[in-house]
Amino acid sequence: MTVSALCRSGIGNIILIDLDDICISNTNRQIHATSKTIGKLKIDQMKERLTDINPTCNITLIHDFVTVDNAYAMVEKMKPDVDIILDAIDGSNEKVALIVAACVHNISILTSGGAAGRIDPTQIVCDDLTKSKHCRLLHLCKHRLRDEYKLFSKGPPTGNIKSFRVRKWHIPAVFSSEQQNNFSGNDDNTSSLRRCDGALGTACFVTGTYGFVAASKVVSMIANNELKKPRALQSSVRIIKQMHEQTGVSN
Repeated sequence: MTVSALCRSGIGNIILIDLDDICISNTNRQIHATSKTIGKLKIDQMKERLTDINPTCNITLIHDFVTVDNAYAMVEKMKPDVDIILDAIDGSNEKVALIVAACVHNISILTSGGAAGRIDPTQIVCDDLTKSKHCRLLHLCKHRLRDEYKLFSKGPPTGNIKSFRVRKWHIPAVFSSEQQNNFSGNDDNTSSLRRCDGALGTACFVTGTYGFVAASKVVSMIANNELKKPRALQSSVRIIKQMHEQTGVSN
C-alpha cells in the first residue's frame, strides 16, 4: 500500500528491495497478492503494478533481502541517489542494521512498527521513534540503538528525570498506541525470516493504514523540504564507520 500510494502521489524514483515471493497467507493484506500471483516475486509484481499506474515512474529492483551483513554496504551504495529510506522490515535484527546504516550514512529514514495483533486502525500514528509505545518490535530496536550501538543517549546524565526531556532522534516511526492482542502465544520478531503463519494475525485495514500513514509522512517530508537526518551521536557514528572501513564487519 505504501509504495502504491507514493507512486500515485507523484514520487518519480522508487527503489524496491526484497527477495521474498508471494505466499497465500499474504492475500489478506498485501495489494499484489492474489490467487494468480502466488509464488511470484513480490517486487516484480509491484513494479508491474506501479508501471501500470504511472509508466513514467522510474522503478529500480534489488532482488535481495536486507540482512545484518549487507545493510551497511547496501545503503552506502545507494546513498548518492536516495533522499529517504522507508523501512518496513518485520524483524528487529535487520531493522536495526538498516537504521544503523542510515544513521552512519546520514540518510533520512522512516521506520514502521509491527501491525500484527491489532484491530483498531484509528490508533495508528506517526511520531518520532522515541515516542513509540506498545510496540515490542520498536522497543527492541530502540534498546539496541541506544545500548548496543550507542547511537543515542539513554537519559538524563545527572539523574534529574523530572526536568529531563528526551531528545528526538529525527527518525519518524509509524506505530499503534493500541495494546497488542496475542491470541496464540509469543511471536518472535527478532528476525524477518519467519514462517508465514506467525502466532499473531494481521488485518488488511490495519496494515493498509500503517502503509498510508507512512506514505503520507514521506510525501509531506519531501514536499515541505523536511527530510531531517537522524540525530545520532557523531562519536558513535565515527566508531561504526571506522570499524567497517578497517574490517568490513557489520556491527
